[in-house]
Amino acid sequence: MVYLFFRNVFILNVFIHGFRDTKYAKEDVYFEIVEPETLHYSFKARPAQDFGVPFNATYNNIGLVLAEPRHGCSTPINKYELQNNIVLIERGGCSFLSKCIQGERAGVVAVIICDNDAYNDDQYIDMIDDTTRRNCSIPALFILGKDGFMIKKSLSTHNLVRAIINIPINMTYVLPHQQKKPPWTPW
Repeated sequence: MVYLFFRNVFILNVFIHGFRDTKYAKEDVYFEIVEPETLHYSFKARPAQDFGVPFNATYNNIGLVLAEPRHGCSTPINKYELQNNIVLIERGGCSFLSKCIQGERAGVVAVIICDNDAYNDDQYIDMIDDTTRRNCSIPALFILGKDGFMIKKSLSTHNLVRAIINIPINMTYVLPHQQKKPPWTPW
């Protein structure tokens, strides 16, 4: 009888929430851009699946600085601007893990990698390691290409090298109609 109860609870849970392999499943992280005002939205990011570390601290009013070069595969030329901030890196050119390691070497507290498809407004990539047995000890997140494109475009329009963000933010009890989502993103 007890077995049937727990089996039915499990089946109902899978039906409602879907089956997720908890070995790799990590919860999405949300952040908000405080400045510039034109980007004052909440964004969803997907953590790397098998490298990096989770966000164990909250960062308020921290810089989100664009990587130079944009793919983050080599030593950044703007490494002094990156120190103690979060870097926004574009996908491509090398593995996700290599980008995380380069960011860590530059002294960032986390890396956010945006898809290189500026039209991607709904497909998250599961970032996995590159089988080189390396790791990085900072958080690594992935955002949609459309989000990354709009962030970079707005910073360029305003002649800024960084946005100011709060990360992570708790969206647990925020009703969908109260979430300040970017108008271009369907999540």
